Formats: sequence, C-alpha cells, structure tokens
Amino acid sequence: MNAGASLLDQGLTAHQRGDLQGALALYRQVLALDRANADAVHLIGVIAYQTGDPATAIDVIGRAIALDDRNPAYHSNLGEALRVTGALDRAAESHARAIGLDPDFADAHRNLGVVELARGNADAAADSFRRALARDAESAPAWHGLGLALETLGRVAEARDALDECLRRDPAHADARQRRDALPTPPEPSLEPAPQAADWTALLLRDLRAQCRTPGGPERLAVIEQLCATLLNGQPAAPRAILDALEEEPLCGDPILDASAQFRLSGDLIHYERLIHTVTAHGADWPLAVAQAVYWSISRQVFLGRPLATRLVAFTAGDLPRFYRWILREVKRRCAVAPKPFRPRPGPPHRIVLVTNQFTQPMHQPSRDAFDYARRLQDDFGCAVLLVNGNLMPAALVTAFVPSFQAMVTPSLAGPVAVTENGATVRTWSSVEPTLTETKIHGLVDAVEGFDPDLVLSFGGSVLAADLFAGVRPTLCIPTTSGATCSLADIVLSFDGGDPTAGLPEEYRAPFAERHRPFVFGYSAPPEAQGASRAAFGLPEDGFLFTVVGGRLDDEVTPAFLDRLDRILDRCPGVRIAFAGPVISLPDRLAKTRNAGRLHILGYVPEIRALYRLAGAYLNPPRQGGGGSAAYALADGVPVVTLAQGDVAAIVGPAHGVDSLDDFVARAERLCRDPDFHRAESAQARRLFAAVDARHAAAEQLLAYGRELADRFAAR
Repeated sequence: MNAGASLLDQGLTAHQRGDLQGALALYRQVLALDRANADAVHLIGVIAYQTGDPATAIDVIGRAIALDDRNPAYHSNLGEALRVTGALDRAAESHARAIGLDPDFADAHRNLGVVELARGNADAAADSFRRALARDAESAPAWHGLGLALETLGRVAEARDALDECLRRDPAHADARQRRDALPTPPEPSLEPAPQAADWTALLLRDLRAQCRTPGGPERLAVIEQLCATLLNGQPAAPRAILDALEEEPLCGDPILDASAQFRLSGDLIHYERLIHTVTAHGADWPLAVAQAVYWSISRQVFLGRPLATRLVAFTAGDLPRFYRWILREVKRRCAVAPKPFRPRPGPPHRIVLVTNQFTQPMHQPSRDAFDYARRLQDDFGCAVLLVNGNLMPAALVTAFVPSFQAMVTPSLAGPVAVTENGATVRTWSSVEPTLTETKIHGLVDAVEGFDPDLVLSFGGSVLAADLFAGVRPTLCIPTTSGATCSLADIVLSFDGGDPTAGLPEEYRAPFAERHRPFVFGYSAPPEAQGASRAAFGLPEDGFLFTVVGGRLDDEVTPAFLDRLDRILDRCPGVRIAFAGPVISLPDRLAKTRNAGRLHILGYVPEIRALYRLAGAYLNPPRQGGGGSAAYALADGVPVVTLAQGDVAAIVGPAHGVDSLDDFVARAERLCRDPDFHRAESAQARRLFAAVDARHAAAEQLLAYGRELADRFAAR
C-alpha cells in the first residue's frame, strides 16, 4: 500500500469514528502527495456538507466529479448538498446519475425519494423509496420516507404500516413515531397489508423493460444485469409472477436479450434452447461473430452453474454440442476453409501443435497448464512444439447478451512470440483479433499448416481452430475441466481418469463414448514459497485462516455461499477468511455480512503458495472450476472443504467432498477447532497432491495416444 492510500485509509477510519477535523487533516495530506486524488477531494466535500457548509460541499464534490465522473457516491452526495440549498431539480439529476451508474445503490434511490417528496411528486417519491427497500428492506429511513409519501397521497393505512416498519427497525426514530401517532385512527383495524415485495418487483420489472427497450452499449447491459440480480434477490429464480409476466410479454423483441435475460431470471434452459434454434434456423441472417459470442456466453453460464438441473444433461450433451458443430460447419462454409491433405510420417508424433482458446500474460491457471504441457512435450520428450492461441472466445461486445461476456486478450502476444516462464521457453503463435473473422480463421489455419504437425492437441473443449483439422490430421483433446467435453477430436480424454459419459442417456452417450480414453489431467505446482508472512498480505497475525481462491469470485461467491461463510465465522470466533483473486462487486457484498470485519479481500495474489503457507484450510465455492488452486493448496498440506461436485471434488476424491452446504460448514468448523483432525487432514492433503502431481506421466500418455492415432492414419 502506498503512502497516499495509507493516509486515505487512516482518514476514513477517523471520519467513521466522528473525528472530522482529524480526517480533514489526513485527506489534505493525501492531496499534498496527489492533487488528483478524487476520493480525497470528495471526502473533503462530504466533511463540508456534514459541518453545515453545503455551498462549499457542492464546489468541492463537483471538483471530485471532474476528476472521476464514474463514481456513483460522488453524484449522490452532490445531490444531497444540492437538496439542502433548495436546488431540487439539480439534486434529482445528480441522484439519477448515481442510479444510472449503480442501479443497486439503495441510498441513491432513497435520496431521490426525499428530493421527489420535496418537489411535490409523492407518487415518484413512493416509487423511489420502494426501489430503495427492494435493495435494502432493513433501511429505516427508506420506510420512513415511504410512510411520508403515502401519507401525502392520502393512503393513511399504508402510511401507518410503513412507519411501523420504520419503528420496528429504529425504535428511537422520533419523527416516525410522531407522524405515526398523528395519523387519524381508523374506525377498525386495517385490513390492508403493508407494502409487499410484489409492489417492488413490479417496479423493478418495469425498470427492466425500460432498460431493455432503450438503445445502449455495455453500460446498459450492466444495468440490466444488476436489475436481474436484484429481482433474483439471492435465489436461483425470480418469483413465479415475474417469470409468467415475461412469458406473456417479452422484454423487448431482441431474441438474444430476451432469451438471456429470461434465463438469468429463471435458470430454465428452455430459453437458451429457443435461442439456439433461432440462430441455427436463420443461419444466413446471423454473423459468425454473433453466433460464436452467443455460444460462449451460454457456455459460461453453464460453467458457472446457473442452469436448473431439470434439462441440464440433455442440453450439455445434445443442444450445446449441436450448436457448436453448426458453428464449425458455418465457419468452414463461409470462410472457405479446406485444410490441406496430411501425409502421415512413420513413428510416434514428433511435431505437435497445442491449440488453446485463450493464453494470457500474466498467465491465468489454464495458460500455466497449457504452457506446462507444451514445455514438457518439448523439453522432456524432445518434440517440436508450437502453442497456438486462437483467442476464439469473444473479446469484444457484439451481442446484447446478459450477463455480457468478454474474454481477456494479451495484445503483446500477437503473431509468433517466444514465451519464457520459470526458465523454460515455448514458441507461440497468437491471433489477437477480438472477434471471429475470416482473416482470423485463415491466419490460424495457416499457422497450424505452416508448422505441419503430426498431432493437433486441443487444450480444452470447443477449440474451433483445432477442430477444423478433425479427420484431416490426428487430433486429440485434453479436457481442462471435469464432465463431458465438447470436441470433434479423434480421441477425447477424461479429466480425472473416470468416464465422463457415465450416466448420459444412450442417445447422447454413444458419440462421446466411442472416442473417449482414460486420462488424468494432473497438476504441477509452482515453486514452494519461502518467508511467507501475514503482514505481507495485510492480515492480522491471530486466528485460524481460511482461504477462498479463484479468478471468478464475483460470480462464484453466491449469497448462499456467503451465508455459510457467516455461519462458519459465527461458530468459530477469531477465525478469518481471505479471498484471493481479482474482484469488482464482491467487496460491497462482503461489507453487508454479519462478520464483515473478519473477511479480507487480497485481490490477485501472484505467489499463491505464499498464502497457502499461512492458511489452515481452503474453502471451495459451489462451482465447476478451481482445480488448479485447490491442487496447489493440497501441495502445501492445506485441507480442502468442497461440495462433491466440479473439478475440486474430482481432485480430492469422493471421500473428501460433502453433500450439502450444512455439511460444508460442519467440516470447516471441525478443521479449525480440532487440532488432531486438522493434522491428519493436512497429511492427507499432501498425499492427495502426490496422486495428481503426475504431469510428466500425463505428457507421456499423450504421446502414447498420439502414436495410436498416427498408426490409425497410416493405415488409411
């Protein structure tokens, strides 16, 4: 943490305990180091407002907005300062701007309600207070404001109920009590219910329709996603009335936005099935880049575990692979792809192209694994290897899909680049165009054919640039996650040594099973960390430490999982949980938990084993991925707590996965409370890693399967 950030944190601490002069002095020290620090400027303006100088607050917060106009808190606080000066129209505009930047900003909705009430717009005020309560039902000020708005509208019984809700949450709220007692007494007990969630969801649905019907780019899609998340309210699906209303009247008529938003609110794969059928039935009308983006956006939601289980098997084994094959055929047809005939060479494969959909620097886990396989085939087995990075997941927004998905691309890797990592160097070739184009496809085909490989390895599923060569050159697919893999390769391996087709209906199983071969993906841990300390991570020295690690924690740390983390902390005083990985929305959600003070955001941790040296256990959210981070935890003797699903469960085995989140909490509690149990589980963790620390053997097995394919092609 740099000096300015440290001073700002100290200022916030002083500000929160009411030491406004101390906070002001610290904020000024920040500005002495960095005149363009918008947070410090904004907070000085907030202090001016709090000390009764709204005119100065308006000027200073306005300067903060000039430095950074994307922070919703700045606009909302400016709106409050404008309100007390009587500039109500400008205040309403500021609060509306804050809401536009963050539709889930409950305080901004409430503040807008106060302004609308002052402007004489009681109906609009009531709507704003309801929107605030839809996002924070425990807000006493929002209940108070709703009571005032309803009283103004003459809806006395509802106003009384709203003021009662305010007093239930804040019994000392004097104005609410005074207003409530001053209301006319009804001749008999009110039969009218208090405002219910249905009132709020109707408002949210109205807002959702309006956003979907308004043209816009990424910001609009982010707003739509936030509205969907608010309607879901932490549940797998929105209320039935909302889903029925969307069936009766779609959101906007855009088939992608309609289907993706309805799936987001329901988890029902029927909406994706309809979208796929729309695309494939009207193929000539759909650009390849759009179809490809739809495929990957759907695949991401499936990977994140969003679908309900009802139709999942048929969808992942039938509809989704069928859609992928359609895209592959269209690419060949529209781009006139005709791979050159391959003349097999005698003996085992020597020239190998490993093709991946994404390779980044700094390397994320799949990139590290792809590099490690390429490096081992090259350095340990003497093969000539080219790592081809297609970047065929969409890296630019080309559809109105919700939630939007854009993959990361590393521009510096364009074309032929020799990549060095931990003393090893591998030749790579990357296409960095952000979407699927004819130029991109021909560039990838030329790169592969120019190397003239004996074996084409797909690293992961749906590797289109490799599947273009299926049936022309020997092709083999290495899955990077558990479950059935979408690939047209001649041989498709398993991830954990098992049969990923087991349990599939026979009509779906046969096309997978005939190409399947057993295989263990294996992991190779980075070097062990030395000299790790909690202080280096900004963590307190005391207490048992759990870790939650991943590259998609904003999506994977769900409300249900956060609730279980709170339960663990309730049962285990002094315990702390550290979250390692890039995050955007998670910190705000952690701040609302019961035990927020014991939850620590570390951000991206480049040397993860340094953190594992300090950790007592690894908590795995309900997810498909996470295998690499869990394997490295095992290498350091860190026991894993996971549900019996996904890649992490495949690594630790059935004996160490639990069946429910309640069992998850119980295992975590035992690990931190029972030293003997923890020691035994730590020793077992190291043994489990020894079983998956088999990357050299995995590379050797790849070559054996490659020899099988070489013989098959030679016999044609």
